[in-house]
Amino acid sequence: MKRLMLCRFLLFGALLAVLLGGAPAFSRPVAAAADPWLQIVTSPWHGSYVCNQGLTRLQLTLRPQPGGQRWEADFAFAPDPDNPSVPKGSFRLVGSLDRATGQLVLKQQHWLEQPDDASYRMIDLAGTLQIGAGQALIRGRVTSYGCEDFAVWQFFAEVGGER
Repeated sequence: MKRLMLCRFLLFGALLAVLLGGAPAFSRPVAAAADPWLQIVTSPWHGSYVCNQGLTRLQLTLRPQPGGQRWEADFAFAPDPDNPSVPKGSFRLVGSLDRATGQLVLKQQHWLEQPDDASYRMIDLAGTLQIGAGQALIRGRVTSYGCEDFAVWQFFAEVGGER
């Protein structure tokens, strides 16, 4: 069952990327900011992950810390339509994001909203950021026991042909 949900999740992500291609009508513009990369990376990411509870929706929000070496993230999870019994919750992570390689490593810190079900645990992430024409993806592994892959993405409209 978990494998089927993971396959659906990966197929949905790939299909969405193919169908939407560049910049869909609901995409947000990336303005000619001082640092468009930072604007993309710090915008909310949406996707899903798989752990013991099954396929789960995910929103990830990244924030650079002073000095730019450390990053903080809020990880919010919620039920997926294929797995409606998952509760909502959120927690903070800290770690690093290498701009040159796209390598992201985040470690759990503390709960922001802990589910009533005590079996839910905070998790760690290790993945890779990829930014392409009108879309960005972070995918990798949930490095905690009983978990598998995660992927989050976003779409944006390029302004002035630059990113």
